[in-house]
Amino acid sequence: MPQSYALFYRGKRVLVTGHTGFTGGWLVAWLKLLGAKVCGYGLPPSSRPNFFDATLLDRGITSIFADLRDRETLANTFAESQPEVIFHTAHARHSSSDPVEVFSINVIGTINLLEEARLTGSARAIVLISSAAQSWNASKCNLRRISSWPLASRTAAESAALAFADSFFVESRTRTAAARFPKLISGGDWSETGLISDLVHGITAGEPIAVSDEVFHCWHVLDAASACLNLGEALYASESPASAACDFTCAARPILQAEFAKQFLKHWGSKGPEIEVIQSQRSEPDTSRAETQVCPGSICNLSLEQAIAWTVDWYRAYLADPASAWRTTDAQIEEYGKLLSAPAASPG
Repeated sequence: MPQSYALFYRGKRVLVTGHTGFTGGWLVAWLKLLGAKVCGYGLPPSSRPNFFDATLLDRGITSIFADLRDRETLANTFAESQPEVIFHTAHARHSSSDPVEVFSINVIGTINLLEEARLTGSARAIVLISSAAQSWNASKCNLRRISSWPLASRTAAESAALAFADSFFVESRTRTAAARFPKLISGGDWSETGLISDLVHGITAGEPIAVSDEVFHCWHVLDAASACLNLGEALYASESPASAACDFTCAARPILQAEFAKQFLKHWGSKGPEIEVIQSQRSEPDTSRAETQVCPGSICNLSLEQAIAWTVDWYRAYLADPASAWRTTDAQIEEYGKLLSAPAASPG
């Protein structure tokens, strides 16, 4: 485990919203290994199975099942936990078809969180985390464009949060930043509209896997978690009152979904099932971002091949022995930590 992370986060009071979800769950798992005092706040898991239950994530943390719009429960949580660092990953679930509900959860929920941070005054760093939603539902071989308003609600939440921070945290010691990521992949993602969950289901059920002809942009979740841990530490030490938006999406690894599926099957060691490529609504495959340059400071420690291999390894271990999920998760975090601690190769 990187010494700097351990030195900073050991004993820190950290609040993670959306801890029952995929991204928040991996963050909590890492923070537990770092020795942080973690409080998780979020709705109960939305799928069965799920990362939260599979990894026994509630062990060693305070876990609260509640909506961010529940002001009383949120206020009590802040009063009791007095968080120093906050990672906000809670968002409305993609399955919701009610735009008013989605905007309410994402915008009002985020502002409620910041208001409690303002009233409590304990938070030194707030990281607002957003990753790209899966744009296609391939699980039923019916590629359906999901409307853009769920993404718009997250954009609205981010804008409102940064405006709130610039208005109310200028005279305080609280620092705020928004971190935007592409689609995050790893074990434990059982989302209803996810490419990974569709691949795992197709392999285990022996059913054809439908993918679109579009480009898939992704990071491994541990690369994103590392960026967030870095950002939280930097905000904590920052003297600048200004809020910031950090866009990591331009560092995404572009790959056609069909090619991603083929590599996934290759690492799984499976020759089947059949991959069915369905043409999107666009007349040509979207390769517009294939030449995107990596943003300065955006570092992926896992190659795309490693990210796929680690994801496959997690699911294979889980399917062989579901009780091993927490051990596999901790082992992958520890292995990732070794990559961060390894000395950089000398030039030439």
